[in-house]
Amino acid sequence: MSVDTTGIQELILTILKAIATFDIKTLDFDYLGVVLTMIAPVWNPIWAAVNEFLHEYFGF
Repeated sequence: MSVDTTGIQELILTILKAIATFDIKTLDFDYLGVVLTMIAPVWNPIWAAVNEFLHEYFGF
């Protein structure tokens, strides 16, 4: 019994070709400041609690 792996091989090859030809300069990050400002009220208290936990239990 043999397993046909051509489908997964083609998928891997397609993904690798997409990564190889991707140009990050084409992305637009202008919206990032707005998104970070919107999530800051939620994220900052969570991150403060994580930092407190790490400091208390691991000395970080």
